Amino acid sequence: MFAGDAARSCRTWLTVAHVRLAAGQPADAPAVETAADRAHHQWGAIKDAARARELGPALAELRLRVPGRREGALENVQQHLRQLQTS
Repeated sequence: MFAGDAARSCRTWLTVAHVRLAAGQPADAPAVETAADRAHHQWGAIKDAARARELGPALAELRLRVPGRREGALENVQQHLRQLQTS
């Protein structure tokens, strides 16, 4: 995490994943999956609901492309986004 800033860290890992995909790395490449997993982990640590809502759609889009090895990652993002919308 960057200086205790989960949102900044999430944004950075999202960028890393997108850059790797744009460079032609496959969605199941370990470095791409790791970046997506780290973005997801940092997103879950964001305390500010507005910032989490802002980054959630980008993470959901990434999880569509990079589901990762853990089953249910996209569903987890979608469920958390729904909770954020009602809070």
